[in-house]
Parts: sequence; C-alpha cells; structure tokens
Amino acid sequence: MQNEKASRTALVIAASMVLLHRDPEHSGLVSKTSADLCAQMLETCSPQTRLFLKIVRRNWFRPIAKWIERMTIPGILQHYILRKKCIEGLVRSALIDGATQVVIIGAGFDPLSFELYQDFRGVQFWEIDHPATQRHKLRAFHKIGVERLHFVAVDLSATALDREALVKSSFDPTQRTWWIAEGLLMYLPPDVVSLLMRTLKSLSAPGSHFAFTFMEKERDGRIRFHSQSKLVDWWLRKRGEPFLWGTTRGELVDFVRPWHVIRFFDHDDFREMESGLADEPIARGEVICLAEI
Repeated sequence: MQNEKASRTALVIAASMVLLHRDPEHSGLVSKTSADLCAQMLETCSPQTRLFLKIVRRNWFRPIAKWIERMTIPGILQHYILRKKCIEGLVRSALIDGATQVVIIGAGFDPLSFELYQDFRGVQFWEIDHPATQRHKLRAFHKIGVERLHFVAVDLSATALDREALVKSSFDPTQRTWWIAEGLLMYLPPDVVSLLMRTLKSLSAPGSHFAFTFMEKERDGRIRFHSQSKLVDWWLRKRGEPFLWGTTRGELVDFVRPWHVIRFFDHDDFREMESGLADEPIARGEVICLAEI
C-alpha cells in the first residue's frame, strides 16, 4: 500500500458491496445499511472513487463487472460477501452472549463496526488500521459519536501493534474481547503475523476469541485463490499489496499457539449459508479460522 493512499483492496471490496446490493439476484446478501456506508466512503475518498461509485451504480456496469470477475477470480464477489456474513454472525452471537469489546484489525472500509455500534449499546469497539486508509474512513464518518468507537492508526507492515496505545484508548485487557482480522494477514510476512498473534494473546482475557482469515497454500507453495488469474498476481504486485503469508490448516494449529483453534469455515460452509447460490461459483483459497484463549 502506498503510504498516503487508502488500500485499493479496501476500495474494491467497498465497491463490491454497493454493486451486489444493487443486483436483484444478490441484494439480500448485503444490507442497505452496509451498502450505504460503503457508498459514503467511496463518495468522500477522492474524485476517482466518486466517479467509480457512479459507474458501479449504473445497471449497464453489472454485466461488465461479472465479465471482469470471470476473467480474474471467478466467484470472488460471493466469497467476499459470504466471508463477511459468516464473521458478522459469529460476532453478533458473541455479543449477545455477553462479550463487551470488539477489535477489528485492518478494518479497511468495512462498515461492520458502525453497524454493530448501533445495535449493541453496551459494547466498546476499536478499529486498528493503516493511517492512510483510516484517515479516509474518518473523513467519511466525521459526525459519528466516538464515545464507544475508537481508532488506532498503525501500519502493521512496518511496525508492531503498540499494546500501550490500545490500552490508552480505553481498551481493557481484563475484559473478554472479540478480535477480527478479515482479509489482512495474507499481506503480512510470517514473522509479523506470529508477533501479532502473541501480542493479541497478551491483551486477551480468558474466553476471548479471534476470528481471522488466511490463505491456504497450494501444493506448489503458491499463495493465491485457486482460480486466480495471472492478471490478479500482477495487479497485486504492482499495487504493492501481494500475498506474503499462507499456510495449511495443520500447520496453522501449531502456528497460532497459545490460541486454540475451534474450527474452520471454508467455501463449503459459505455455500450452506445461502442455498440460493447453489449454482454459482464461490472462490476457494481463503479460509476463516475461529480461535480462542
């Protein structure tokens, strides 16, 4: 990621949320609130993203977007949305059961914290993200109340998560916490991911959970979606956002210790969530892991 620009991956996913909500076949997968929040961020980010938003909202763009998806990573839009829906469901269940702190690492333009903020009045939320991306997000939501929503700016690719900075922002390590790192860890080197795991453990009370996604390594060691084209490999490298870390499920169990893996969620689980997608492709390669302390 370029130091002063928002993550392009975050922008693409935000646009995907708007696009799918406007698609009659998939509008039920994305809430109006989520789509509106993503549109608001694209509207205020830059003149280029504002123009992109106008294009995404046009009906004629929908078949073009589907063609682009087929040529790059077939099923990636469904994967993005179902991945988010799965994680949101896990977090909402935890909050109903009494969790009082949620920390989203590498939140990008994801509106999850804003939606949960409105629905769970007794919960504190934190977003930890690259300063450039976070700056654009805050500009889009400058009117939102901040008494329960906290922002910590840090470039995790260049520096470790500052434990004290989080505590100073009212985070309480003695409280049960839900940590989320969705679509982030594959962009960090293995040693940085390992250090982050240990840091989060040091900040977690017993009963805390960590939901994160990781890329499953292919047999030849490559880290990519199974159907990913060479065009996507080139795009990620050129934009400074290549995949740096991937693993297998067996290796991950040891890698995340002292976190204990509860279960994995993959494309088969995503498909079971939405019976209406039985005939549609869902990209394979990225898996959700739910772990606990």
